[in-house]
Amino acid sequence: MEDTSDRGIKAFIRTVAQRGGRAERLTTSRRNPVQVWSMDGTSSCIVRVRSKVTGDWKARRQDESLESDDTGSSYWVFVDLANEEPRFYMVSSEEMATDIRGEVDLWVQDSPLRTRTGHHAIALDRVLHGSERWDLLGLSSTLDTTVDLGPEQTWVRTPRVKAPRKSAKAAVEEEVIDNRVRVVADCEGYRLSGRYDPETQRLEITAGPMEGRRFDNPSVAASAVATHISGDVEERDGWQFWQLDTPDRAPLGSFQ
Repeated sequence: MEDTSDRGIKAFIRTVAQRGGRAERLTTSRRNPVQVWSMDGTSSCIVRVRSKVTGDWKARRQDESLESDDTGSSYWVFVDLANEEPRFYMVSSEEMATDIRGEVDLWVQDSPLRTRTGHHAIALDRVLHGSERWDLLGLSSTLDTTVDLGPEQTWVRTPRVKAPRKSAKAAVEEEVIDNRVRVVADCEGYRLSGRYDPETQRLEITAGPMEGRRFDNPSVAASAVATHISGDVEERDGWQFWQLDTPDRAPLGSFQ
């Protein structure tokens, strides 16, 4: 399954081209920066692209400060992939920092023990005024759907493909060969499966984003996959993030 962040960036790059501009994904930061050139090609800016399918967009409380933005962005672009055609919302980076700072101020006031770090949700009503503001990026208000960037950069809704059902004999043989503990996790709409080795504490992701990767312990695995999905640096408690693949879905930390 293609990552939500990748789908959103591809949708944005495609739409920029269809509005007369050009966009290129940058690899200088994990905050999903994209450089955008205006229609006449004489000016450009960097935007941060945040994408979602359901719920709120994800940011961090540290985004209240422009100094924490290592992309040098001028705007944030929020991509909503919930519908057949994505929707876009553009808000200046300065405005977003001010908005997040105000929300974090209120959040910290509720409890003096809280810190100004961690996840921060961005609801639609906070960016709705930036709906389809392509003019901020120097782009056309008219969409030219004849522009085709090819399959590598075209936004595609990828259907979920079910894995073939294994025979009972194959399942028995697998259990005999692999005695590791089966675990699962849900992250940003993705279902992950893995195998945990109680002796070494190593965890392998067997299905979902980062499939095939092995990590030294559950927390390293959880933080890595959450970072991969969100595009920001994430830290997760793997003993709570991963759950036993049983009907009650107990946290891995409860495993004895």
